[in-house]
Amino acid sequence: MVRRLTTGLAMPLGSVLLAFVLGGLIVAATGGNPFSAYAALVCGGFGIGCAGGENPGLQISNTIVFVIPLITAGIAVALPFRAGLFNIGAEGQLLAGSIACTAIGIKFSSLPSPILLPMVLVGGMVGGALWAGVAGVLKATIGAHEVVTTIMMNYIAQWFLRYLIVGGPLQLAPGTSKSSPIGAGARLATLLPNDNSLIILGLPSSVFRVHTGLLIALAAAAGFAFLLWRTSLGYEIRAVGQSQKAARYAGISVRRTIIVTMLIAGGFAGLAGAIEIAGVDHNLTDKYFSDTTGFDAIAVALLGLGSAVGIVLAAILFGALHAGGSVMQADAGISGNLVFILQALILFSIAANFVGAIRQRIPGLGRPTALPPDLPPAAPMMTEAAAPPTEA
Repeated sequence: MVRRLTTGLAMPLGSVLLAFVLGGLIVAATGGNPFSAYAALVCGGFGIGCAGGENPGLQISNTIVFVIPLITAGIAVALPFRAGLFNIGAEGQLLAGSIACTAIGIKFSSLPSPILLPMVLVGGMVGGALWAGVAGVLKATIGAHEVVTTIMMNYIAQWFLRYLIVGGPLQLAPGTSKSSPIGAGARLATLLPNDNSLIILGLPSSVFRVHTGLLIALAAAAGFAFLLWRTSLGYEIRAVGQSQKAARYAGISVRRTIIVTMLIAGGFAGLAGAIEIAGVDHNLTDKYFSDTTGFDAIAVALLGLGSAVGIVLAAILFGALHAGGSVMQADAGISGNLVFILQALILFSIAANFVGAIRQRIPGLGRPTALPPDLPPAAPMMTEAAAPPTEA
């Protein structure tokens, strides 16, 4: 058991370590001090060893705010990967969810929170599900590669959002690039009192932005694990990811599984967008046009090895990097863009480990290899590439 756990952790931990070593070399080569940079990054991300007057509790709070959408968006990437699909469209699905959440929150702003809050969260999930469902249907019916279709859907979502808030129906006022705010009943409550009734580590409780979306994200991770390993649908998803031929022989509808998987994945991504609107921003802004949460979720899903616990841990790392970037720039004088370099290096290192699996999943690139003698005769079907589905 211990040996299996150690082997499983070796790849993600090695990828992170390699990224930080290379990042340190880049800092040193450009005249900076990598030790000071990483010390400030740890302070900004985890509130540890702060020497510049930062409040540790506030830094941890900021990290958690970044972590919340990364968990649900990471699930949106990990679930299709289990089915042999590459959902590169979590960003577009997140934007679709945020748009649906905002539109509902504005339209029904007078409704009380017990009614409106579930409406905006479910609306965000439906928006993300429908956005991902387009790619799922195209994949299942005509074999259109989901990498291409989801990337194109990302661009459509970005510019559609831009249209809505710049001269469009959701624009707050002429000359602005943001939407009207959602109703008070559509907003997620903070975990700490918002009336400054508590003083925590020398700061009033209202400055800590952690909201109840954290509980929703953790529940989503638990739901993802339950779906994948404790339901018949989860078994079908994993079976299709291992071999469409074997799944079809077992009576599983590959087309239906692909569509349902993408719908559920889009729902998770849409939930991430809805949580961001309901818990943090309360309206659409230009920030969402250049948002990278859905793209970061790809690295989170890969670094977390597609498991619920791994996704949560990977989201914490990436959330800490985001939160620590500004502190690193202020305290160590190192550009916060180093954070994006580290993220790219982590993703590059992980991708290098997945090259073999990726080649097997892309039609035309995978080549059959000789099987070890201890594998059963049916084992070749369990490594079959995820080609466009064909139903008998």
